[in-house]
Amino acid sequence: MEQTRNPIRTNFKVAKVDRSLGLVLGWAIVSKVDGEPYFDLQGDHIPEAVMLEAATDFMENSRAAKAMHAGPDRGSILFAFPMTEEIAKAFKFDTGGKYGLMVAAKFDEGVLAKFDDGTYTGFSIGGWYGDYTELED
Repeated sequence: MEQTRNPIRTNFKVAKVDRSLGLVLGWAIVSKVDGEPYFDLQGDHIPEAVMLEAATDFMENSRAAKAMHAGPDRGSILFAFPMTEEIAKAFKFDTGGKYGLMVAAKFDEGVLAKFDDGTYTGFSIGGWYGDYTELED
């Protein structure tokens, strides 16, 4: 089924940098905003079901974090929580209308410093997942 692209183009910045633990926290994947499919700055939409399956595989087998989608691993994803609309309802969480994969990553000092000073504002997890054809949540 063909999906109409939603004009939402919000760039989700990291939520917090915790220097004491060396962690960067935020959304690695956003699937929906206010009930509508979210398309990232590259025009990609990752439905909640696809995100959940890919996140399961990623956390079980990889957890790599890169700098700006390229190069060698520069850290790892230590925590990940899939926040689908269904999971939010089950836990009675108010997500502010945002659903996807929340993560906490630990990077090497060079990358952490770039998050700390605002040079880097978003995540680049190191992995890929196969093509998918179902585009509905």
